[in-house]
Amino acid sequence: MRNLLALLTVALFIGGCEGDAGPTGPAGNANVGAGTISPTSEQWICCSNWRMTSEVGTVTAISSRYVEIPVAAITPNIIAKGAVLVYFEAETGSNQWKTLPFEILHYTGAYYIDIAYEVEEGMIRLHYYISRAYVGATLPDLASLVIPTYEFKYVVIEGTALSTMQAGMADLSEPDRITDNATSP
Repeated sequence: MRNLLALLTVALFIGGCEGDAGPTGPAGNANVGAGTISPTSEQWICCSNWRMTSEVGTVTAISSRYVEIPVAAITPNIIAKGAVLVYFEAETGSNQWKTLPFEILHYTGAYYIDIAYEVEEGMIRLHYYISRAYVGATLPDLASLVIPTYEFKYVVIEGTALSTMQAGMADLSEPDRITDNATSP
């Protein structure tokens, strides 16, 4: 009984010890930044090209209108190890965010409307373009097309935060579930 009491006393003594408090961690999520932009039709510049490799040795280019968004947080390290995600609100005021790239058939059935983006150091470039739904379909003039004022949300995630989020099975296709630190460039 005496040995049991001694062991219990030692266990309580060791379990009750505490060391010095560590340094205070950063508030919020310092590894994720976000911002929004709502370009008007006049701010979409004509004309650029949205390009992609369509098969080995071949690049396809589609004429587009574009908007450049300066984002200082997009560094070479973000491009190499992190992620930049872009979403838009397809119906104004709906609070329903869609992931880019996005494509929808125009109500006439004649052509598709596409919105895509590309990332460079310090910048996101949004592309708005149209493509025929069938051979012979008539396309509107891209240069004079009135583009609705969509709200775009972008999220910049550092590589360490991205790894942590993916390990926790974060669904990055749902922008309202990604915590941001309410910073804009």
